[in-house]
Amino acid sequence: MLQAVNQIGLTTRGLYGEGTEALGNVFQISNQVTLGETEEEIIQKLNNVILQITEKEKDIRNKLLEVRRHEMEDRVFRSLGLLKYARIMSSRESMKLFSDVKMGIEMGILKDMNSNTIDSLMILTQPASLQKYFSKDLIPEERDIKRAELIREKL
Repeated sequence: MLQAVNQIGLTTRGLYGEGTEALGNVFQISNQVTLGETEEEIIQKLNNVILQITEKEKDIRNKLLEVRRHEMEDRVFRSLGLLKYARIMSSRESMKLFSDVKMGIEMGILKDMNSNTIDSLMILTQPASLQKYFSKDLIPEERDIKRAELIREKL
């Protein structure tokens, strides 16, 4: 799907824009072509593509549940366990685990969790947000410890 997006004048990037990788399966989709298209046409194209990607993702999730339910459940619950009990957690690892848990919520594997909690943790556990939350500058090792502490507290 992401390759097809490029063929229609759109591009995918990591959450933080050009040159960044997608952490936790979170992407930024943006327009590459600006000449000859109105703002409304660009927005409509983006909207149509996002709706198609969303539908495709739902279809794939349903197929995964049919064919590989135990593997999907294991992946989701392992990720949740790491988030709940880890003592050190990098940004990269936390985003991957949050993505797995969010997928589990959306697929109905985790029925007692709210997606909003995961969404807010995805933002709150980013380096600058952590420093603001704890009101001090943190070196990377301290951030990883504080990140894990905050995740345990919130989950």
